[in-house]
Amino acid sequence: MPFAKTSTPRLIDATLREGLQAPNANFALSDIIETAHFLAQAGSDMLEVGHPLISNKAMHHVRAVADLGLNLPLLSHARAKPADIYAVAHSGADWVGIFIGVNEISQSARLNQRSFEEILRLTNKSVSLARELGLKVRFTVEDASRTNEEKLHTSFATALAAGANRLCYADSVGVCEPQQVVTTFRKLVQLFPQTDLEGHFHNDRGLAIANALAAIDGGASWISVSVNGLGERCGITDHGVLAANLSHRGTRPISNTQGITFTTLAQRISQLSSQPLPKCYPVFGDYAFTHTARLHVLAVKRNHSSYEWMSPDTFGRCHKTMP
Repeated sequence: MPFAKTSTPRLIDATLREGLQAPNANFALSDIIETAHFLAQAGSDMLEVGHPLISNKAMHHVRAVADLGLNLPLLSHARAKPADIYAVAHSGADWVGIFIGVNEISQSARLNQRSFEEILRLTNKSVSLARELGLKVRFTVEDASRTNEEKLHTSFATALAAGANRLCYADSVGVCEPQQVVTTFRKLVQLFPQTDLEGHFHNDRGLAIANALAAIDGGASWISVSVNGLGERCGITDHGVLAANLSHRGTRPISNTQGITFTTLAQRISQLSSQPLPKCYPVFGDYAFTHTARLHVLAVKRNHSSYEWMSPDTFGRCHKTMP
């Protein structure tokens, strides 16, 4: 039986942060506001919006979403630097997502050869500052899947001691496999039993959905998602597809209203990002519920479930057959 820390996994939608980093994504403010409303209607548990230090435009985006009064917690991104954290505090976000890498690649490519001890001090200072400013903190170890286990655990423990509220394991280049993810999260649950754990999985190997489900089986209580999996390179875990899978498992039901909203979002984000969904894409692709083989067509006419794992009605879709 799957091991789970919580019966209902929670989803933080990062379309308006990770998604905006996708190649050629360029959302106007009106698109940001429209998307935030749809994400709330779809049942997101938290929204992740922007990195407000990087530009006045990014700051404006976060403030605009904060002003919508969606009754959802709002998280915004920050490096482990005071300026980034002060920017989040001024943006109207409730949470700051502080991220830092602690493996050799991060130390050489991003952190100017800082020692591990220096990185731990940065972690302590940044988390402490955020808490002093009244922000809740999600602390992420970037590239966690390629990080020495002892360093990973020490970094998480340091952030917790400084006041972090949630820990996030980021598979930043999508190298994880499901069994590894289950084992990793079970260990994290043992080490940090009172702390919410989040998984952030990139899709570079096409395993983001599988790894997200494995993280939940291992005890993750939060998963980072985006509409259509939009994000850097090959993107991250697809919100709507994961929601469909969780509904299929019986752990997170979807209402028809939410399902139709997911379909609307998939179509709208595809337009805004200039990234059309493949026709054979799960759940939302044109061919997801289309049947062509004669035996399949005949069977589906008698009983749709003969060749469908879920009802398309949930997402406002319909069965199609082709002669």
